[in-house]
Amino acid sequence: MTDPTAQVHDPVHGARHAFTPGGENLVVDTWLDPGGVLPPHYHPFQDEYWSVVEGEVEVTLGRGRRTLRPADGEVHVPPNTRHGLRNRSAAAVHARCRVAPALHLRDFLTESAEAAQQGLFRRGGIPRGLRGARWGAAFIKRHRAETVMSFPPRLVQSTLVALLARGDEAR
Repeated sequence: MTDPTAQVHDPVHGARHAFTPGGENLVVDTWLDPGGVLPPHYHPFQDEYWSVVEGEVEVTLGRGRRTLRPADGEVHVPPNTRHGLRNRSAAAVHARCRVAPALHLRDFLTESAEAAQQGLFRRGGIPRGLRGARWGAAFIKRHRAETVMSFPPRLVQSTLVALLARGDEAR
């Protein structure tokens, strides 16, 4: 069972996450506010199985888009498949994702939410100032083996890491 008091909140993307570990896997309950998004990204080594508990959400999967509702069941997102979510409705959406294996996804979402609360970046991961750029470069460096953001392009990400991510001190 998910502990609602253990939620992390990303005010920039209008998302809250709660985590339920299950061995090497993880269940992530996500609530998206109206207009909330999970920006497009992919995972080289993880399978995700998305479903909607309440409401409806637009899912980007590869080059396609579709609306996902509770009656639709689970949508499988294989490794290396670009995906994202957007709440285009006027009500909050509760979605659930089973992740296999979990790897460091909880850390990724928690760190991102903490940085959003500190105002280090804008929607879409655009850094605010030099401090935000340094944090973003170190964040990309820490997580790029498991979660790859679609924006900025990989070449830009690699350049930012090379220029700004000196160790992990930008945490």
